[in-house]
Amino acid sequence: MGMMDALSHSLMDNEKLHFDTADVLAGEEQWLVTLSAPLSAFNGDYLNAVPTGKDDDVLREGIAHVWSVHDRASFEQTARWLTEEGQRSAYRPLWKAIAAIDTATQETPAVLRMVMDAFFPSFFQIKARKSLDYRELAAQSGKPMAELGQLMSGSQSWVDALRKHFKVSPNQISDLVAWDAVRLASLSRWAVQLGYIERAEFAGFAGGLATQVREAYTDWSQVSAAYIAGGLIWKYSDAREEHLLRTNRMLLNEARSPYRNVPFAGRIGS
Repeated sequence: MGMMDALSHSLMDNEKLHFDTADVLAGEEQWLVTLSAPLSAFNGDYLNAVPTGKDDDVLREGIAHVWSVHDRASFEQTARWLTEEGQRSAYRPLWKAIAAIDTATQETPAVLRMVMDAFFPSFFQIKARKSLDYRELAAQSGKPMAELGQLMSGSQSWVDALRKHFKVSPNQISDLVAWDAVRLASLSRWAVQLGYIERAEFAGFAGGLATQVREAYTDWSQVSAAYIAGGLIWKYSDAREEHLLRTNRMLLNEARSPYRNVPFAGRIGS
């Protein structure tokens, strides 16, 4: 993990979930703000309001640096990219490879699995080698092979956490659209707060992938699981793994969490 990663993690106020005391949401806006929750919890943003609770100057600098968004035109360009393309297709082969490693692991008898974990952890990658053409995966994803090796070798810990705490196995997640949809909803919130778009436009932009999300997943737990997978494929580190798993578990478990109070399956706008 680089210095900037370490600094950003240390500055995040994400030890608890944050809520606005003034803003009241309902219907479509409430569902879309809940869709942004995996990233909002990670960043320490409000979970029940379109405004984030962050200082405008800090937010403006952050999205300019990370997203190259600094006005309406650049926001619209990025929102269009997330809606039409994003990273979900490029990451699909990597997710399938991770799922293949998990299958190889689960099919290994428990005693042998413990021995291999301790003395020969690459055993499971060898078993899944038909899905692990690193050259092809690097070409498809644009990631260096060394980074892919780190991602694959570290995947079992967080895949096990998804199974244990989120009740989600890789074979239940065929699409990583949540990775793009959560970021689209979050970016749309930031654009409203900074005045790049009007509040009345929020739902139109933030909901660009809502239909695909509803078709891909059965509940908020699966949304979080797919977002975590996308986030760790994007940039894997021990710190990101810890933060993503911990903050999304808070969304599942805390009584005030929108995951506990906003139905996933209800039709948007109802």
